[in-house]
Parts: sequence; C-alpha cells; structure tokens
Amino acid sequence: MAQTGDWKQDLQGSDFADPEERDDPEIEAILDSSYAQLDGFVAWLEDALGLDTRTAQQDCFNAETLIDYLANQQHKSVLDMNEFDLRWFLFSHYIRKAMADAETEERLPDSLRRFFAYLASTQGYDTPAWVNSALDERAFYLARRNAYGKLNTRYERKWQAGYRAWCAELEDHLDARGLWLPRELGEGMVWGELMGWREATLRDEANRLWQEEREALLREGLDYETARQRLIDSYHLWLDTPQMRLEGATPRELILEERRERAEEAAGQ
Repeated sequence: MAQTGDWKQDLQGSDFADPEERDDPEIEAILDSSYAQLDGFVAWLEDALGLDTRTAQQDCFNAETLIDYLANQQHKSVLDMNEFDLRWFLFSHYIRKAMADAETEERLPDSLRRFFAYLASTQGYDTPAWVNSALDERAFYLARRNAYGKLNTRYERKWQAGYRAWCAELEDHLDARGLWLPRELGEGMVWGELMGWREATLRDEANRLWQEEREALLREGLDYETARQRLIDSYHLWLDTPQMRLEGATPRELILEERRERAEEAAGQ
C-alpha cells in the first residue's frame, strides 16, 4: 500500500541536480538494451509472423520511437513503463514528433501490439491489461492525429487556441482515469507553462510519485475517483513538506523562489 509519506521519502532520496550537470550513462544503457530488443523484433516479425519487409520496418520504426521516448524523456525501458507513459506517447508525443509517412503513423497501435506480443513471447513480459486497453483506442488515436494535422498553421493565435483545445482533450482523457497530475499548486498557483529547471524537475517528480501511488491504489481495488482523492491528499502534503535535499524548503517554496529569481533576471535584462 502506497502511503502519503512515500512521496516525501522518495523525493528526499532522489538526485536533484542541474540537468546540465547530469551524465547520461543510464540513458545509454537503456537504449543499448532496448535496441537489442529491436533486432530480435524484426526477425520475429518476419520469421514468426511472416510479415513483409515494409510492414516489419514500419513496426520497427514505431517501436523504436517508443523506446527513444521512454529512455530520453522518462529514463526507463519499455518493461518499466506505466499507463501514463504509454497513453501520453500514443495520444500526444508520437503524433507531434514522429514525422513519419501516413501509413506508418496510422499503423502505430498495431505495431505496438505486435511489439508487446514479441516481448511476451520471447522475454516473458507479462503484458498489463492497460496496454491492450490503450491500444484498443485506435479510433481515438486516429481522431487526435487527424485533429492535430488540421490545426491552423497560418495564424499563430488560431493555432495556439486549437492546440490548447487539443491538449485539454487529452488532459480530460487522462484525468478520467486518474492519470493526470493537477495543474493547481494551491494558494492560487498553477504549474507554469514555461518552467525553470527546478520547477520542471519537481513537476516530473510529482508526476512520477502520482503514477506510482495510483498503480498501488488500483491494485488494492480502489476505483478511479477514490484513488484520485487519495492521490490529491498525497500531492498536497508533498507540496508543503520541507525536504532535506531542498535545504529545508518545501517544493512550493522552491518553485516560488525560482520564479522570483527568473523574474528579477528578466527585469535586469
């Protein structure tokens, strides 16, 4: 059972360093291991499933895009991803970043389904039910891809308004499943649209803790609404709990301090 105290303890145990000072051996190790999986995946597609080379290459591209996203953005492998990681990749990241041909992009849910089948068949991966549930939402994926492609790029204001609505749709989709970290920080504050590195690091930390506790609560049999309230309680406690690695400051206090510093720097320019 995940307790609210896990947020505090986990935060204190994390490495809180400027991202420019971090090395990347962890990411490289994840990528090396994951790319080895891709080699086996291509052979499996052709030998076990008898797929043609073109389809196998498209599947490989789609699986590789997931691998790269998880390693570089989440610092984890496919075997360690959670439901939020997959849904965010499927319904947002890939649509915005893949830049593949239409046939390859439209094949994404099927490609990933085969990739997870390969992991289950050859590496004993116990595919969580939420993987198939997300991949079953092909119509939602295609609708979001189509809507993103139709955003007005001629006028910036129209594009921004359309993009905000596109993002809000996914936020509602995730929130309905208890997967969305609240925007509100309390006391009239919200997470910034343009964050300093400390605020961005804290938001990533809060989201990770939220997803871990959500998974634990659902394993206990809680429904989404009950789990969400427990998660919100943990989240608020985390925001206002002093942390040793933050030199005794709370996450909220550190965010305010960084925002003041950035505002002073901007005023001095």
